[in-house]
Amino acid sequence: MTTTSTHLHGMWPARRVNGNASESRILTIEAIDLCFDENGEAHHTDHYEMMSDPRVEQVRRRELVVRRGDSFMVRLLCNRAFDAQADTVVVTAHVEPFGSEKVSFGNGCMVHMALETQQPQTGGATDATEPQDWGATVVGSAAGQDGVKETITVAIFVPPGASVSRWNLAFNCRLDATNGKSSFEIPDPFYVLFNPWCKSDLVYLEDESARQEYVLNDSTMIWKSTPKDRGMHSWNVGQFEVDVLPCAMFIVGVTGRVSPTYRGNPVRVVRALSGALSTANGLGVLRGRWTGDYGGGTPPHGWSGSVKILQQFYNTDEPVQYGQCWVFAGVFLTVCRALGIPCRAVTAFECAHDTESSLTIDIFVDDSNSTVAEYSEDSVWNFHVWDEVWMRRPDLGIPRYDGWQVVDATPQEMSDGMFKLGPAPVASIKEGAINTLYDTDFVYSEVNADKIYWSIDGSGNMHPTPLLMDTGSIGQHLSTKAIGFNRREDVTDSYKFPEGSQKEREVMRSVVVQGCQRFSGTCVASKQLSPVTKAADHGHGIQLTLRASSEHVLGKPFGIELIVSNSSKSVHDVEGSINLKHSDYTGKHTELLRTVPFSVTVAAGQQVSIKETLNYSEYRSTKFDQTHIKAFCMASLKGDASKKLFVNSDFSLEIPSIEMKLETKSDGSMAVVAQLQNPLSIPLTDGRFIFEGSRFTKPLEIRFPKILENELIKAAYPIAKRGKKCSTIVSARFCANELKHVSGYHAFDLQ
Repeated sequence: MTTTSTHLHGMWPARRVNGNASESRILTIEAIDLCFDENGEAHHTDHYEMMSDPRVEQVRRRELVVRRGDSFMVRLLCNRAFDAQADTVVVTAHVEPFGSEKVSFGNGCMVHMALETQQPQTGGATDATEPQDWGATVVGSAAGQDGVKETITVAIFVPPGASVSRWNLAFNCRLDATNGKSSFEIPDPFYVLFNPWCKSDLVYLEDESARQEYVLNDSTMIWKSTPKDRGMHSWNVGQFEVDVLPCAMFIVGVTGRVSPTYRGNPVRVVRALSGALSTANGLGVLRGRWTGDYGGGTPPHGWSGSVKILQQFYNTDEPVQYGQCWVFAGVFLTVCRALGIPCRAVTAFECAHDTESSLTIDIFVDDSNSTVAEYSEDSVWNFHVWDEVWMRRPDLGIPRYDGWQVVDATPQEMSDGMFKLGPAPVASIKEGAINTLYDTDFVYSEVNADKIYWSIDGSGNMHPTPLLMDTGSIGQHLSTKAIGFNRREDVTDSYKFPEGSQKEREVMRSVVVQGCQRFSGTCVASKQLSPVTKAADHGHGIQLTLRASSEHVLGKPFGIELIVSNSSKSVHDVEGSINLKHSDYTGKHTELLRTVPFSVTVAAGQQVSIKETLNYSEYRSTKFDQTHIKAFCMASLKGDASKKLFVNSDFSLEIPSIEMKLETKSDGSMAVVAQLQNPLSIPLTDGRFIFEGSRFTKPLEIRFPKILENELIKAAYPIAKRGKKCSTIVSARFCANELKHVSGYHAFDLQ
């Protein structure tokens, strides 16, 4: 590809007057070797599919992926040897723009490098004296077999602050004696990523095992419903798969509208990404839906990874349907790891959604033991999944706020006029520095708010009375995948001090002072209480407790027990009712299943048990996922309705798992076989296994129109061998109209 160079616009250096005038041939580059294997290993990018040899069925060229803050190598096949006294070579690089993006020398997105001949600086990305600007250096040469042509090896240094974008690269040659010129441009742009191995990069992460987990691991675990093993669900991150990196670049530049100038700033990038993944702000990757009607798309519980979502969005330019918090978090994690930003998913149980910035979750209950939604939009999610990204925060000027930052792509509340959240330093959340950028106050409430139940009467009482003040249940068991193992790591201590400790009380008091909401007085009062759950105490010694009376397994009877205890020396008659409700995991959508009135006499120092059971036929509504049931109980002493008692509890039902194993046939072909037995007493309709596997395997969906009661079904996911050893995980989901949130995974090594 030899042409006359006309695009340098006066950036050529002056011609040498006393150079070697005996050379009459213009230096011409005839071919270029982008050294994919060498650069892939040196830059930790060899797993990207575009860096590997194309599959037999694919027609594509290999594309170079490198990390900034280090040099990458190219080899130029030239018509003759490079003569530093006769030739001037200017290497140009510029960002490949999206649409009408402005790319110029002034905004750092177009660079010109004079090819140098001195040896490159040693130490690469970790040397204290590393260069801070682009550079191109000849580091070797070799004569061709014909004795005429020459192969020149050039090291190109990408500075640690370079735009994380696709870059075009060209070599422009001039023979100083004649001013003759030629140029050669690589056929496809190369990708520049963030570099956690480079000390000068804002995303530098010192620990190698952490880099392997949070940047290079292409699978992870996400916790839902419960912080136990049965709540662990595998997620195929798939950051190296086909179209994922190009899609990530597109999302940042087009959907997120981050200009090339700022695409090297990880703070700007992740903040934009938090708003770009949802259609709540317009164009977005995923359309969120929490209503239970998922017609025209895949239900959120049907996704087993990010690859299919990103490939579909990239190839159709249309939002993918549908997502909920763990899906948004999984896709965000994939985009960050693809770009080189260390990222992990974190689940918070009993997570507050404080819509009023009051540091309280206010739930209003009327005389019929029903919650009144119009009084407050606050809610407590059974669980909520967000992400943490690792980076320095020079914009804050407080070094202790470097490190993990919360970013949430699930649209909940507006920030700067858009649905987005973060990056909020985890350290600032723990300290209660709620005015720290960005959105630290909201995350602080998610893990620290008080939960207060208020009683209102049918006459429109304008002065609700507190039924229950719970200062310790919000923000429990914050969970992420452990480094190097498929098990849970608890990170609650990084978000807050132990509940009820003196330090936790001090932080909350400082937070209240910083706030400006009208409910602050309520918050102050409630925070003076001890951190245990406190009910209204009228001096009668009656207490209510709700607990499970049976093992809660989906498809089996659901049993609960109300215990009415009397610690006084008097006999009391207690009357009230228990409400059992279906609920989604956000706690916002509920449906009454049954009201159970009761009236009991409790002797002094005694307790009375009231048991209630729901058969599966009573809670099998397909409008809900059937795994979350809320129980509310309001009671009073007979003849004195003013002395109200209240208790509530949320219950999660255990769901089955998919059994998976690797099978090898006699011909050497391999497949992961998944099986599931229908656990319900009714047939399943529109059933489907959905698979995603890491390392060069394609998403697959296998349908089962009808599955009878107790029927065992199987599906096989073929595994493609790649000729080299690697570890892989196959993630699977099963969903049907009557059964949701069923998952499984199988981890194994490919030889």
